[in-house]
Amino acid sequence: MAISRKPKTDTAVSEAEIKAVIEKGGSVVNDSHGPERRNLQLRLEATLIEQIDALRGKRMVPPSRHTWILEAIHEKLQNG
Repeated sequence: MAISRKPKTDTAVSEAEIKAVIEKGGSVVNDSHGPERRNLQLRLEATLIEQIDALRGKRMVPPSRHTWILEAIHEKLQNG
């Protein structure tokens, strides 16, 4: 294990420098690299969710419920 010296704390930073850093702020993550996404609330009967979970469980690596439902929607859209 490497041993290092304790950092020196005598480096004074002025209030103006601290205020400049705070006021600079940061940037907001921009997720404009893909299609616009919208949230959708979906209410399903418990028996339907159990059927979905049973089918998901048969796969070698079960996808999340969300992913499984997206796959089903895409299949339906492709096959009409």
